[in-house]
Amino acid sequence: MKNIFLILLVASLVTACSSGTTVSPLPANVTQLFQGTFQNNPGTESGTVTLNIQEDASGVISGTITFNASPNPCLRNSTVAGNSNGFNLSFTADQTRDVFTIVTTVSNSNGVVSESTRTSSNGTPGTVTTTTGGQTTAVVTTVASAAGVLNATIAISNNGSTLSGTYFVDGEACSNQTGSGTMNLST
Repeated sequence: MKNIFLILLVASLVTACSSGTTVSPLPANVTQLFQGTFQNNPGTESGTVTLNIQEDASGVISGTITFNASPNPCLRNSTVAGNSNGFNLSFTADQTRDVFTIVTTVSNSNGVVSESTRTSSNGTPGTVTTTTGGQTTAVVTTVASAAGVLNATIAISNNGSTLSGTYFVDGEACSNQTGSGTMNLST
């Protein structure tokens, strides 16, 4: 009888100990490819995003993030660096880039007829002037650096196959100076 009681006591202790939440150890050098969507607030840009990361045994994350949006994406493809605690990812991605300002001025003998300014993610600095039928068009392109960093906090769910969370972009990388939004990815 004592043996049956002892077996029941051990079984109940094992059951009580195993009913709690368990935390699995951090993986050793795991590489994962996540794909999904992103949405800037307040709806200024959306598209698809690919996150290709490697996590080492200490939870350090490295890899790349790729954005696909049109017509002129604010967020740029970049390398990522951060860490994971098994439940969340926190990472940053540099958003610094060259921004080209293109000023087009059309004039005739009476003065300026029209002038427009736009920005672009590519171009060639300099001035191009053409004259046709008494009308001169001057296109002046200048380049400046726009700095910024994307900071993301992403929750891990579905045994590591789903990521969802928010991001914030500081600095001058986006036209509105800062940006925030959501990211939903899966393997």
